Amino acid sequence: MIRRENRKEETPKARKNRSPSTIQIVYKLDRIQNIMFSIVGNRTFSAVLMASIAILCFEGRTVNAFLPMTTIAQPQAHRRKQCDVLSPLCMTNEEDSSSSTTATRTAGIEGVFLHESIDLRDPTLEERGKGGVEVAPNGSIKALEVLARIPRDLIVSSVDAPKRALEAAAEARNLTWATDLTAAALVALHPTEEELVASAASTKGDSVDAIQVRKDWVRSWEAGGWATDGADLGPDDVNFGPKDVTGSLLSTGSDNDHNIYAKFRMPCHPVLLRASIGLGVLTKCTEDDAREALTARGFTYRSMRDALQPLILESSERPKGSVREKRCWDVADTLSRVLSRATTLEIEDDDATNTLAHAIVPIHERLEHSTTENSKLVASGDEILLVATRDITGGEAITRDYGASPRLPNDKSEGALHLLLQFGLPPKSWPATE
Repeated sequence: MIRRENRKEETPKARKNRSPSTIQIVYKLDRIQNIMFSIVGNRTFSAVLMASIAILCFEGRTVNAFLPMTTIAQPQAHRRKQCDVLSPLCMTNEEDSSSSTTATRTAGIEGVFLHESIDLRDPTLEERGKGGVEVAPNGSIKALEVLARIPRDLIVSSVDAPKRALEAAAEARNLTWATDLTAAALVALHPTEEELVASAASTKGDSVDAIQVRKDWVRSWEAGGWATDGADLGPDDVNFGPKDVTGSLLSTGSDNDHNIYAKFRMPCHPVLLRASIGLGVLTKCTEDDAREALTARGFTYRSMRDALQPLILESSERPKGSVREKRCWDVADTLSRVLSRATTLEIEDDDATNTLAHAIVPIHERLEHSTTENSKLVASGDEILLVATRDITGGEAITRDYGASPRLPNDKSEGALHLLLQFGLPPKSWPATE
């Protein structure tokens, strides 16, 4: 609550010249939109006109429009409470060190064996799904020690993808690693009844039901790139925010948006335009760079959407949308989560030849980010090993360098924009700026 005891009485002239608040702007925009709709009689056309007005109104006030994702000078206790409620991106570097004090231990994935000195906990809200794999406070790990052993049949990879995943990916407009890996992830998430029965029948002794375990693991994925969760776009009631996306931000818009909205003097879909302004505020990039990065992701999604949506055997529950639309939106969500987890490693293919594969590996996919990573993946027969690259002391996080992860062929984003948009990494992981 704002303290008002020491505020000076505002003169009528000052009140008249005062800039309107964001809430006042939104209220006035809503009234204008209703008037426009009554005049033109078309909700879509009036919404497009409103976007142009909204851009002018929010210019210079974009920080307020994306209030949950900004840092505002205020008492520390109030800031922490606001961050808990509003957004994980509020957390500042000074507050990051407090997250480990609330760490809780969680069970690992069946079949995955961890070093005895490794602690697992759920990532905190501020970590945005990346973190929670640490050396125990009283433990230590030497260089080249194995941190985790992961059975190869539990990973999601382009080399080991089932036949129906490869066939679906081959039908996409553009053949990319992201298409192959997203198809493999969708098949892992939606195994057929025959695949489940065959896997269960082949499970003997202490071996794990690989297909069921992999399905449960992929289903547990929640965090992804920026705006996988609509909360990243701000409050639910803002214009051209989460309530106006088509399924999600990634699935909003079309490849022809530039021509569609050029007549209204807009470079793209109004939701994407607002998102690019917000990304510019958050990461200090230009609006053009943010819009190009968003467009690159959308193009990749639309190139695989029609080919991969049949792989979804049961779509997610959503308040609106046809069966096909829900499947397409599930493809978008899966793509975003795949992009945020992907890595590359050399593994043997069917010809016993080492090949560079794109993959997502349990435990590794949720590690904290560091440009001086302290772990590496190594394939060894039927196992994938997570190995320490240096001595790691007690309480230290196990890390990987997301900057070395594969990126989309048409993605030219760099720095904070790249780390936030593709991986959803929080501000403490971004490069230091002057």
